[in-house]
Amino acid sequence: WLRRAAVGPDWAGAGIPLNAVAPGVVDTETARRFVIDDPAARELMEAMMPQPLGFPGPVEAVASLLAWTVSPGNAFMTGQILYADGGAEALLRA
Repeated sequence: WLRRAAVGPDWAGAGIPLNAVAPGVVDTETARRFVIDDPAARELMEAMMPQPLGFPGPVEAVASLLAWTVSPGNAFMTGQILYADGGAEALLRA
């Protein structure tokens, strides 16, 4: 949907870049409560979605990417899914 909609008249036609950010597990309060601080859940998540750059990921890295995608600096990228997942997508879908 994202790629089709991003280049259509409602988005690109209106000069609005439409993109998505796909984060991995980042060090948020919710992730700590349900995954990071639960040894069994953490082990399972690390096995299912390994993040070569570290587990959990830093919130700041995802937040700054989100901020850039909606900033005036992003005037020419549309229809993209940006994986901020510590390398999980690249590893799992090599």
